[in-house]
Amino acid sequence: MTAPKLKQVLSIICRNLSDSGVPHALIGAMAMALYGMPRYTADIDLLCDESHRKAIKEIMTRLGYNCYNDSDNFAQFDSELGVLGNIDFLFAQTKEGRAIIERRVVIKDDVLGDMPIVQPTDYAVLKLMAIANDPSRQAHDTADLETLLKASTAGLMNPKVKPIDIDHLKTFAKRFGILKQLSALLIAPTGTGK
Repeated sequence: MTAPKLKQVLSIICRNLSDSGVPHALIGAMAMALYGMPRYTADIDLLCDESHRKAIKEIMTRLGYNCYNDSDNFAQFDSELGVLGNIDFLFAQTKEGRAIIERRVVIKDDVLGDMPIVQPTDYAVLKLMAIANDPSRQAHDTADLETLLKASTAGLMNPKVKPIDIDHLKTFAKRFGILKQLSALLIAPTGTGK
């Protein structure tokens, strides 16, 4: 999807979510780009509260999307012939997940406009959870975590976001049973060393 088209699609979706009272935050590669670390993406990833699932499905259907995957934690949408791109929703189902949405910050971007995104620490927690839930994604998610930690240590993050809370990450890594993986990232030459 080209930048102007991406901006238009994202703007339409976020406006419809906001108009319907659905709190949301950008996650995935687009959030990484807004932190200051752009990488290619072919879809839009959003975090929303599970309690808004029905409203989201209605909004997306009205906008010309079809739900092709509706699982416990996700709903994935595509449009006829892929013209409007793929949109993935991750649903927060716990108090902690909902707090991630509440802590979101709005970043003004020249291409995307004003976008609500999750804080980097929360993004890292979501990546740790993804690694714990689906080990086949470990290489991809570990690379994102490494990039995030390296950029944070180097002071390359967007000044609108909060610094990464390593202790918070360790708490969740321990809970998910992947503290060794996080520790390896933290002591690696590209990690934070903290």
